[in-house]
Amino acid sequence: MKVFLSRMIFSSSQFIFSRGRCRLFMLFLFVIVFSTSIIVGCASSNRVDEIPTYSPPSVTIQAVESEPNESVSSLTITSTPSPTSPPTPSPTPARASILAVGDVIMHKALYDGAETLDEQQNTAYNFSPLFEYVAPIIAQADISIANFEGTMAGEPYTGFPFFSGPDEMAEALYQAGFRYVGTANNHCIDKGIDGVVRTHTILTESNLTVVGTRPDVYTPLHRVVEVNGIRIGLLCYTFETIGNDSFHTINGNYVPEEAENLIASFNPYRKDYYEEDMSEIMTAIDLLREDGAEFIFFIVHWGNEYSTVPAKWQVELSQTLCNAGVGLIVGHHPHVLQPIETYVSEDGSHEMLVYYSLGNFLGNWAYGTNGTSGKAQDGMIARVTLVRNENGVSIEKAEYIPTFVVRTFEGSRTHHSIIPVLPALGTPETFNTTESEMTASLKRTVGIVESGFEDNIIPVIQSER
Repeated sequence: MKVFLSRMIFSSSQFIFSRGRCRLFMLFLFVIVFSTSIIVGCASSNRVDEIPTYSPPSVTIQAVESEPNESVSSLTITSTPSPTSPPTPSPTPARASILAVGDVIMHKALYDGAETLDEQQNTAYNFSPLFEYVAPIIAQADISIANFEGTMAGEPYTGFPFFSGPDEMAEALYQAGFRYVGTANNHCIDKGIDGVVRTHTILTESNLTVVGTRPDVYTPLHRVVEVNGIRIGLLCYTFETIGNDSFHTINGNYVPEEAENLIASFNPYRKDYYEEDMSEIMTAIDLLREDGAEFIFFIVHWGNEYSTVPAKWQVELSQTLCNAGVGLIVGHHPHVLQPIETYVSEDGSHEMLVYYSLGNFLGNWAYGTNGTSGKAQDGMIARVTLVRNENGVSIEKAEYIPTFVVRTFEGSRTHHSIIPVLPALGTPETFNTTESEMTASLKRTVGIVESGFEDNIIPVIQSER
């Protein structure tokens, strides 16, 4: 190519000074240059396909102010970082709160004190004022359950020893914030099988979910409740009295054979019955798990009346239930408070919290009842917060709220009111009590309830409301 150009340029130089042939020379030179550019362009085009494509990183060229004599090298080149996605926030753990109270029992003095007249001047009963000071506490919980001890068997109403109270108590419980009622207790059969059935009917008609008893074998005794995505298994049982080889008894009352499957019960006093009963309880727990329960809440009527410490068989049963994976036990029946303790399963893999006895929530017990010196008027609200984490559902927070039943008198009538002790200490006149009465109640409560705190793995705190 170079030889060809040299020859052409040499030949054309002979005509440089010939004005006649100048135009021909220029045309000839143009053709040579044009042909050369086509050849070079084709060669370049053939090399592009052989070079891999590459996307250079984004750069920002930032001018740096300089003096007039500074060189171009004073420009700064900085890389622009690639945009990054914001970190994904951790999901908020699911939580659910459980609230439970002790015995609600309708002594005659209690329903007599709530008697009033309706618009037609007929006898009616207004129990809602009795819950006025604790209703805001109850309403806060996701699951709130009361132990209704007795029956709603209809008129004639009776108090101790065979309880049957007015139906209006069901609506009052609902209005106070309760949504669940446990009915397996030693007074559930006071009015026979008809009382068991009617009590369940009246409570459910007031939109309360009942556990522990049922009107027929097709209605579940126990429940799985879903709260904020957490599925909680609720079981409610009562202990039986000793009975005999022929039949079961509850509170010494004969349990008809057709009623045995309507009441969740166990007999801790007869080995043959107890082993069979425990097998049934384990099966009930397993069925709740099969139904999706992630946490088992066991409500139980047990223990010795007016004793502030659990019986040996309560301790043994607690360990058995802990080994079976129960997470929370709430007890009642002694009519006084008992300690709160933590259990660990025998294989060390599981922890369980036990409120042995919540005491009385509502009734007509006086300061001197059975030599209790005020203990039968003391009670507590159990409140537990559950949380789901990587290990499943467990107790995140446990509390007890001290309560007291105030009795005031109007002629021959006695009025009752459940009050939270700690707020009442500050303004006792608001709650129809005195500072000294509240101070004494709190001292009794702390002395009993916190006696089991020393070895508690699950911490429990005292709360005001």
